[in-house]
Amino acid sequence: MNRRKFLAVSAASFGGLLAAGTAYRFFRPSDPLDSFYKSTRKVLSARLGERRADDMMRNIRNEYAGLVPSVPDIGGKQSMFTEWLDYGVYYLAVYRVLKRDGYPIDQAGELIFRTYETMADYPKGFLNLVGRLKYGNRYVSRLRQEAGASRQRRYPAGWVAEFIDGDGREFDYGLNITECGICKFYKAHNAMELAPYMCLSDYVVSRAFDRGLVRQYTIAEGHDHCDFRYKTGRETFVYPLRKGWPPQFANVLKA
Repeated sequence: MNRRKFLAVSAASFGGLLAAGTAYRFFRPSDPLDSFYKSTRKVLSARLGERRADDMMRNIRNEYAGLVPSVPDIGGKQSMFTEWLDYGVYYLAVYRVLKRDGYPIDQAGELIFRTYETMADYPKGFLNLVGRLKYGNRYVSRLRQEAGASRQRRYPAGWVAEFIDGDGREFDYGLNITECGICKFYKAHNAMELAPYMCLSDYVVSRAFDRGLVRQYTIAEGHDHCDFRYKTGRETFVYPLRKGWPPQFANVLKA
């Protein structure tokens, strides 16, 4: 894999803001969802064949375009939360197309999960390097700042979070999310059943980039907050996947 492809994949796949910001801006694809499209198509084609996958991808792109006008402003391109919401909107488009084709939520959720796994299918050494660049001190400082600003509730459709300082032993840093922009968007579009599956993408990202996420609770499962705790080098643990696939959700909210 050459340097251009490596940086483009890492940035587009996980909404990267690499510490080397100039390099990120230079190598980032014009469409930040490019790797999402490619990986979704790869998963679909493996299961349904090339022609059917192409048809579904056209429908997904059209569905996403139709959703875009309803996406609320939660801080614009300068906010990391906007990137999170963009990916949530994309997967709502995927889910809607799959649902029309008769896929139940568990099968649609698995396809979305496998798409994230496909995006993370790169040599571990490369992913570790990206993780160190992307989730370093600059990222943590920005997360702290945006979490603090979110508590002013300037954007009602967005996130509200509290940054948690780590002790260096149990965890490096954490985030308690009390309001989730993706859950709000899904609720507004009568698709809250998708939210718990969307949350599982955090498991893939943490494992790929060695972030050591431990999370017991999510708003999507009916709890009052999401408790993200990160520690580099430890095993990722996300409650619904404690027994492997399928996830064992505690209390899935209904639409």
